[in-house]
Amino acid sequence: MTLDRPAPGSHDRGTPSGTLEESAANLFEAMLAARDAEQRGEAGGTSQGSFYRALMSGILLLPVPPEHGEEAKDALASAVNDDAEVEISVLLAADADGQPISVCFASYAALSAWAPAGTATLPLPARIAVANMAAANAPAIMDPAGPIPYRFEPDELAALAAGRLPGSDEPIFDIPPGRSVRLRLPGTDALPLEASLAESLRGTDVDAAWLVESESDGRRRLMLGLLGTEGASATVDVPDGTDVVWLEEPLLGSVRAVAEPFYRRRS
Repeated sequence: MTLDRPAPGSHDRGTPSGTLEESAANLFEAMLAARDAEQRGEAGGTSQGSFYRALMSGILLLPVPPEHGEEAKDALASAVNDDAEVEISVLLAADADGQPISVCFASYAALSAWAPAGTATLPLPARIAVANMAAANAPAIMDPAGPIPYRFEPDELAALAAGRLPGSDEPIFDIPPGRSVRLRLPGTDALPLEASLAESLRGTDVDAAWLVESESDGRRRLMLGLLGTEGASATVDVPDGTDVVWLEEPLLGSVRAVAEPFYRRRS
């Protein structure tokens, strides 16, 4: 079995849903496609759905009042990898008619084109930013100074915050049901397997490896957890029924809490 290390994703607490640059690029391409479809008279179709999905899987910059403290930032960081609700003070602007409107940005370039220097902002997973803008019960505009301004109506924000594509009952993402996984140390009969795996991992890009037993829905399985940088790969032979995964938070922290690595790469 050969495993390639995926690029960092939503489990990396440092980058809530990939990097801001990747998020902005994906969102810009989706907005271009949606705008082109609208110009062809195909508004509300597949391109619009792709825009919503790119939006809700990315990162938004939300201006916040200058007094927004470090305590709130810590609360937001702790919510990156779970469904915890985080309430922040949304900074409202005024639209052309003088009515209150929320403002958000997809990139620092779009922010600097509109906001004065030194404006306080927080890079947030879009699900948190949208939920807070929806709670303000006001429209919102993304990238008001471009490159492509987009206005969200309150009912549109409410649908996105509820996990639905606006104008339908269709979920934004097909999310499988959640499950609880319990981790524990494997029995002593796993020691020969650890020795064999350690030998296989020598000379690879794997930094560390753990062997634990996982239990979910009453079923127990061995799990080989590997830690490595982006682009790392390894070839290992494991017994049938063994799960082999590249570890990221929060799973990495759970594995470290119950076991010590049986393999560490020498520097």
